[in-house]
Amino acid sequence: MDTGMQSSREVELSRRIEELERREAELLLQLRTEEKLNAKILDALPINIFLEDYEGRTIFANKQACDCNGLTSEELVGKTVFDFFTKPIAKKIRQDDIHVWKAKQLFTKEVQTDFLGQEGYVYTGKTIISIEDELKKEYLLGFALDITDRVKAEKRLKESEELFRKLVDQAADSFFLSNSEGQILDVNTAACNQLGYSREELLNLSIKDIVSLSADKLATVYEKVAKRKSYNYEHGMLRKDGSVFPADTNVGLIHIGDRTLYLGLSRDISDRKKAEKQMEHMAYHDSLTGLPNRWYIHTYIKRYLTEERTQDEKLAFLLLDLDHFKVINDSLGHQAGDLLLQQVAKRLHYSISQDDTLARLGGDEFIIVLPNLKDHREAVTVCEKIMKAMEDPFFIEGQNFKVSTSIGVSIVPDHGEDIHTLIQNADIAMYSSKEQGRNSFRFFNKVMKDSAQKRMEMEISLRQALEKNEFILHYQPKLNLKTGTIYGMEALIRWQKEDNKLIYPGQFIELAEETGLIIPIGEWVLREACKQCKIWNDAGHPLTVSVNLSAQQFQKHDLTEMIAKIIEETGLNPNALELELTESTVMKEPKQATYMLQQLKELGVSISIDDFGTGFSSLSYLNQFPIDTLKIDRSFIYDAHENKANQSIASAIISLAHSLGLNVVAEGVENEEQLKFLKTKQCDAVQGYFVGKPMGGELVLDYIKKTACGICY
Repeated sequence: MDTGMQSSREVELSRRIEELERREAELLLQLRTEEKLNAKILDALPINIFLEDYEGRTIFANKQACDCNGLTSEELVGKTVFDFFTKPIAKKIRQDDIHVWKAKQLFTKEVQTDFLGQEGYVYTGKTIISIEDELKKEYLLGFALDITDRVKAEKRLKESEELFRKLVDQAADSFFLSNSEGQILDVNTAACNQLGYSREELLNLSIKDIVSLSADKLATVYEKVAKRKSYNYEHGMLRKDGSVFPADTNVGLIHIGDRTLYLGLSRDISDRKKAEKQMEHMAYHDSLTGLPNRWYIHTYIKRYLTEERTQDEKLAFLLLDLDHFKVINDSLGHQAGDLLLQQVAKRLHYSISQDDTLARLGGDEFIIVLPNLKDHREAVTVCEKIMKAMEDPFFIEGQNFKVSTSIGVSIVPDHGEDIHTLIQNADIAMYSSKEQGRNSFRFFNKVMKDSAQKRMEMEISLRQALEKNEFILHYQPKLNLKTGTIYGMEALIRWQKEDNKLIYPGQFIELAEETGLIIPIGEWVLREACKQCKIWNDAGHPLTVSVNLSAQQFQKHDLTEMIAKIIEETGLNPNALELELTESTVMKEPKQATYMLQQLKELGVSISIDDFGTGFSSLSYLNQFPIDTLKIDRSFIYDAHENKANQSIASAIISLAHSLGLNVVAEGVENEEQLKFLKTKQCDAVQGYFVGKPMGGELVLDYIKKTACGICY
C-alpha cells in the first residue's frame, strides 16, 4: 500500500477520534451541567426530596431535606428513618415505604413528626422510579412538604370553632342564624330547649315558623335590620307544642364571604314580663288590702272622662273615712289597725256591684266609684248598704269593735270633671257628715265648700298661732271644802287673736286633735302652766296647777321624758303639778294606761281622772290605777241639789273615791245650794264660777289675797 495513502488515513482516523473525544467531553459536560442544574432545581424547591433504596437507606437528599434534618448530604446519605425519628414513628414510616414498594403506586398522606423533640406535620408522597439502564435499578422517590403552620392554624381554628360552639351552646339565650329568605342555618342548644325542637328539626324550619308575627310585621323587621344593621324588638316565640312565650330579640346583619346572613339572639322574658305585671299591680294596688289605689283611680277617672257618654249618664264618687279609727289604731296598735282595714275592705267589696270600683285612698280612707248612674238615688242605695254592712261589730285580736264610717259623695259632672276636684268636694262632704255626728253620708253642695273654706282658714290660723304666741292661759281656782282655802288652779287655754277676741277651746280643740296640733299645743300649755306655778310658789303661795292631757298626748311614748324635762327646766316642785286625764282616755287600753300612769307617778306628780261618771269604767282597773283624785263631771252637779238621781250618782262617786283612798273634786259649782250639798256629802274640793271664774296668771295672787278669809258657805 502506498505510504502516502496510509498516512492520510491515519490522519483522518486521528481527526475522527479527536472529534469523538471532543463530542464525548461536550456530552459529559452537558450531562454534568444538567445534573448540576437538576440538583440546583431540586435544592431550590421548598420541599424535602429524597431517594431511598429498598432497604430504606437514603441515596439522595436535596438541600431542603438536609437542612430540615440538620445534616449535610454526606451525613444524610446511607441513613434510614430510624436514625431520625422515634421508633414508633419510624416503624410506621417504614411500613408505608414497604406498602409503596409493593403497590408501585404514588402514595400520599399527612404525617405527624416529632423531629428533634418538636411537634410537626408534613404532607408526604412516595412512589417507585426505575433507572433505564442496563441494571434497571429501582428507587423510592419521596417528597415531604412541611405543613406544620397550616395544620396548627387549622387546629387552632377548629379549637376556636369548638370553643365558640360550646360557648354558644352554654348561653342561656337562643341563637338563630338565617339567610335572607328566613331559612334557619344554625341554632344553639338553648334554642332547641326553649322551643322543644331537635337541632335537625329547626334546621328544616324558617324564622316565620317560630316567631309569632304576621308576614308583614316580619318583613318590616328585616327591612329595619337592613337599614340599621341591628334591630331589637319584643315578640312571641312559638314552641313545638303550640304554646307561646314572650321573647326579646336582637337581630344583626353579618357578612360571610359574599353571603348576607341574619344573626338573631333571643331571650325568654317570661319572668321579666311577670315581674313587670307584678310591679304594675303594685303600682296601682294597695299592698295591705289588695284593692286598687289612688293612682288606679286617677287613671280610671281620666279614662272615664275622655270616653263618650250620654248626657244623663253620671258617675258617683264616694269617699269613706272610718270614724275614730285613730283611736283604735293608737290603742290596739298598728297590726290590729291593719286587720281592721282588711276586714272593712271585704265588707265594702260585698256592698257594691261588679261594675263599681272600690279602692283604698290611704290610711283609713276608701273610694268607691259608681259609673253609669241614671239617678242620684242609686248612690244613696249604695251608701245605705255600706252603713248597714258596718253595723255588725268587727272581731279583732279577741275583741269586738263597732266601727262606723262617714261618707262624702260628689257627682260627675255636677260637682267636677277632674279627679282633684272630685276628691276635694267628696272630702268636703265627708267632713260635713262628721260634723253632723258621723256614721252618715252627705252629698256635696256649695254651702259645704264655704264651710270647708272657713275650716281650712281656721286650721291655717291655728298652725300659725303657736308661732305668733297667740295662746294664753287662764286659771280657775279650786277650793278645799275642809279648810275653806284656795289650794290650786286649773290651767285653761284660750286663743287670743290679733283683734283681742278670745276663742275658747270648744271652737278649736277638736280641730287641733284632728290635725295633730294638739301635741305641740299641749306641750306649750304644760310648760307655761309650770312656769306660772313656779312664780306663785316663789311668791310664798304653795298652789298646785292642774293641766289637762289629751288622749294623743297620753299615747306618746316620750310623754314621761317630756314632762320630766319641763319640770327640770321650770324648777317646779313635781308635787305642785297635777295631770288631768279623762275617764275615756285611760280606759282605751287599761293595761298600758296603768304602766304609763306608774311612770308619771314616779316623777312625783299627782294624777286626776276628769269627767268621771260620763264614760264606762271598770272598777277593777280603777283600783289598779295609781291616781290621786276623781273629778265629778259638771253634768251631775248642775241640779244635784234638787235632782234625786244626780244626787245619788254624785254621792256614790264621792263614797267610791273615799273607799279607794282618793280625793274628790266637783266641777261646775255655780251656786251656794250646790256647794252646800257637796259639803254635806264630804266632797273634798270644788271648782266653778261660784268659787271663781278663770283668770289670767297675773291676777291669781290678788284673788288669793281677797279670798284669804275664806269663802262663805
